[in-house]
Amino acid sequence: MSTRPDRSRLLQSLAIGGLLALTVMACSSDNGSAAPKAAVAVDTGVNTEPAGSSAVSEPNPAQTPANGTAAPRRSFKPVFTGEAAQVEKAFRSNLDAFARKDPDAAAALQVKSNKLLGTRDGLLDFMNTYRIVLYRINNIVVTGDSAAIDYENAIVGRNLRSDVTTLLAQHDVWQKEDGAWKFVSDVASMPGIPEDLPSVTVTLRDGAQTVVAAPLPSGEFAFSLSNTGTAAKGVFILGIPSDLDVPSYIQLFSAGDRLPLPDRVLEMGGIPDLAPGGRGAMVFSGALPKGRYLLLSRAKGEGDVLPKEYAEFTIP
Repeated sequence: MSTRPDRSRLLQSLAIGGLLALTVMACSSDNGSAAPKAAVAVDTGVNTEPAGSSAVSEPNPAQTPANGTAAPRRSFKPVFTGEAAQVEKAFRSNLDAFARKDPDAAAALQVKSNKLLGTRDGLLDFMNTYRIVLYRINNIVVTGDSAAIDYENAIVGRNLRSDVTTLLAQHDVWQKEDGAWKFVSDVASMPGIPEDLPSVTVTLRDGAQTVVAAPLPSGEFAFSLSNTGTAAKGVFILGIPSDLDVPSYIQLFSAGDRLPLPDRVLEMGGIPDLAPGGRGAMVFSGALPKGRYLLLSRAKGEGDVLPKEYAEFTIP
């Protein structure tokens, strides 16, 4: 058993990589310093872009799920050439700077006018706290001295022990400055569900347990979420031990106590807020390992856990 961060810290670190990215690191870090812009970093040892070669193409509109975004098939394997390959090289150099915790190298890869990184100490604090794990690059489009990069990644705590996490869809803008490609801005959103990936419907309700459709498919799948309530809410997922008393745990979690969590509890990420009546997707970087899982909802923003709105399920 080990004492983990209190409720607010846990919500910040796992609640959601998506929330953290969508707010563009505008929230303060735990030490009170301004958190920097998440300028795409990666732990290249986990879930790296698949190898292979094929022509780069736009996702098929038929793949667009209910949340309005599209994702290529899981087998999609782009290779970039020409100026797009130079953009990719700069992009990966930025990722490497974050992986090495090198704030000076990361800052050098930003356009001169970019103030989004905050202070050097704030940037280093972010690097020491989080990894940004690249899953794959989907497309790079170069137009003159501007480039757009679409990719999927996960923002996770440095101490995250799970090899499987939730994914974000990311859109970067880069610009050629003084002959070199530099980062300008990024926007994160929920990823689409690839058409070759099975999905399971999850229904979010106000003041009632979340409903996960059964049976769960074997192998990889995604959750297709629908918020049928009247309030916006986010969702995150934990891997939990088979003997955890879920109702009692949620009551402690909701009370904001410091929680002695078993080491077997895994923080696996989540999704940003779903508007009332909204739909979205929780896509994972791989197949969930066998075991027991808990989906928890929280109020809008970095709000409190909603104690009655949860679901538990098991991967046999």
